[in-house]
Amino acid sequence: MINPDFKEFFPSFEGECQGCDTFGEVNDLSLCDKCASKLDRDLIREGDWDYSALAFGVPTERREDLRKEIISKYDKQLELIAPKKEKKSKNRKGNKSKDRHRNIHQQMGHTIWTK
Repeated sequence: MINPDFKEFFPSFEGECQGCDTFGEVNDLSLCDKCASKLDRDLIREGDWDYSALAFGVPTERREDLRKEIISKYDKQLELIAPKKEKKSKNRKGNKSKDRHRNIHQQMGHTIWTK
């Protein structure tokens, strides 16, 4: 539950929660209290300290302890946000293409200049 003093500085309004699609009181991100808590825990799990309200003011050396505490209490699985996708290297495709062209030119007897 949100502290009443907190609501004075960060007012909420009635609307649809973008996390669970329920209607009710939502914050400035259009999240209900439950989904806002899930988002905050997910941000801590991901190490996005600058965006987590719960991690605000936590000393740098204690952040990993907070992350471990969240994981032990709520599990490692993300609750609201999608996991980050691993980027595939484009160099792999480019290198194969260059190698193929180099081989074709070498078979044709051309001199290949390299850097």
